[in-house]
Amino acid sequence: MSQFPFSRIKQALVVAGLFAVAGSAYAQARPANPAEAGLAVDVSVNGKPITRNHITLMGANFTEDHRAPGPEAQAAARAELITQEVLAQAALKEGLDKKPVVADQIAFQERAILSRAYLEDYFIKNPVTDESLKASYDFTVASGKLTEVKVRHILVNDLPKAEEIAARLAKGEDFIAIAKVETLDPGGQGNGGDLGWFRPDIFVDANFARAVQALKKGEVTKVPVRSRFGWHLIKLEDGPRPVANAAKWDQLDEPVKQALRQRSAQARLEALTEGLTAKAKLAGPGLNAATTSAAGGKTKSAP
Repeated sequence: MSQFPFSRIKQALVVAGLFAVAGSAYAQARPANPAEAGLAVDVSVNGKPITRNHITLMGANFTEDHRAPGPEAQAAARAELITQEVLAQAALKEGLDKKPVVADQIAFQERAILSRAYLEDYFIKNPVTDESLKASYDFTVASGKLTEVKVRHILVNDLPKAEEIAARLAKGEDFIAIAKVETLDPGGQGNGGDLGWFRPDIFVDANFARAVQALKKGEVTKVPVRSRFGWHLIKLEDGPRPVANAAKWDQLDEPVKQALRQRSAQARLEALTEGLTAKAKLAGPGLNAATTSAAGGKTKSAP
């Protein structure tokens, strides 16, 4: 049996990435040397510069798949940015940036930009290298510690629906029958949510993998598990069992290597953010609601 059988949802779980965190148009389309090229002034409006990087960022919105814009997309981006700039300057003259609602929106955008910049800088300084991954992975293979499990899951979009299904399962309804009707995983509708045998170590989504590893054979998660794809009810049908004849790093397919890279990066990200959050002073009425929501998915934030 293949070590890496993929259903549509499994392939997405394996290959989809943590790097969506930094996968904005900027990350996809920024010039190779932004310090020299991206910050050059393309056009100015009343002395206020619109840089080449701004053209690239806006232009990505006028191209398919947000790729680097060609001349036509750049022209559209330039016109749009000039319009935005004259309106923004008019808003500043009116003091609209001081209005609480507007200032709050600016703070929202600033937070997103700074957090993305910090992560990009962190991974530049602390890259996930194939050399370190190979050494760690091949050691794990040699030690015989790689395991695989056989799993079924039910995927839905929202927590109330997931909780409803969890209650039905708790009353003894058949997992397979519910999965055939309720799961949003197209590959699971015909086979009762069966993911087959897979290895948790190559699942990018750590919440899903941790939930699987916490189950015993025959058990179903008592509360829904959140992933970037929605909410899951998971059943461990068999395993864990040792992976027979596990391939070494040099023998792995590129999608599997990429999954391991992203899983390693996600582990670093989680350690980084958990450490920073632990040092932060948190307060406010939203904390109780956030804690309650996180408890169901074993996570502190949306994936």
